[in-house]
Amino acid sequence: MTIHQRDAAQFNDNELVANKRGKRIFVIFSTFGEREAGLIYQKISLIDTLKCVDAIFLSHRRVDEHQEESTELKAKQASDKTTVIVCNTVQVPDMGNEKGKGADMRRALYHIITHYKPVLQDTIIVFLDADVIPQYFGLHFVLGLAGAVLQGFDFAKASFWREMGRVKKYVAQPLFSAIVHEDLLDLRTLAYPLSGEVAGTLEFFTKVCFWQMYGVETGINIDAVLGKYAIADVNLGLYDHEHHGDTNIQKMSFGIIRTFLRQLIDYGYVELKKGAAVSDVFEAQYIDEQGKRQSMKFDLQEKKYDPLINIIL
Repeated sequence: MTIHQRDAAQFNDNELVANKRGKRIFVIFSTFGEREAGLIYQKISLIDTLKCVDAIFLSHRRVDEHQEESTELKAKQASDKTTVIVCNTVQVPDMGNEKGKGADMRRALYHIITHYKPVLQDTIIVFLDADVIPQYFGLHFVLGLAGAVLQGFDFAKASFWREMGRVKKYVAQPLFSAIVHEDLLDLRTLAYPLSGEVAGTLEFFTKVCFWQMYGVETGINIDAVLGKYAIADVNLGLYDHEHHGDTNIQKMSFGIIRTFLRQLIDYGYVELKKGAAVSDVFEAQYIDEQGKRQSMKFDLQEKKYDPLINIIL
């Protein structure tokens, strides 16, 4: 299987409407607290102008689950197509109250499946991050990703140029070249493997595993490649969002490496011996700006959830 390259500029709204043939396109923005409150109104208002989009969902995690937040209000004001999913309150049979981006993406899908009863193979899900800097965000995010799925791809992964992209450059892409096997070669061709902007059939998203936190993109990529799904790498052009500090970058990097190893162990490509195991704890020593020795330790355990298809049938 080869990952096929597409360019968002080749798609337009009228063509998507003509090519839908009964399929529905759902856009899901993921937010937390008031972090994206200033951005979400503009983005949803823009997406609302697309004729091809049938529904917009705000997958939102509240700081206080009992208190409605301005992020939710602004999302609903931006479009009457918007439904707010409060992830704090979504109960999934095989999940507890654990937090994390991947966990809440899975909760949003479960809510949509159980409340709207969509046809899995005829529903296209477009996941978008809400914190993209406005100058880079545009309708091409939806048109490029959903357009590729309408062409017959199971999964469409956004790619782009981003000024920083440290984890992608220095962790994910080198890591995906570190283990050689013909089944894994397609991982190397993803231009931005950690992008949160993705689309796929709802059926696809019910058949892959979601990891709870930092590992969600890596886990889905590996499942998609090893599952022999039809994958499109869609060039969105230029992109940026807020840059994380060094400690958060290290935690993300650990989560990606951990997920990569766990996935390859689970699939049988890698085996650890003599009592070795993949750790849940990131621990390091360092020298600070004052020349003093410091240490840090983070428990970054995250769950790997079974495919949703196992609990919705």
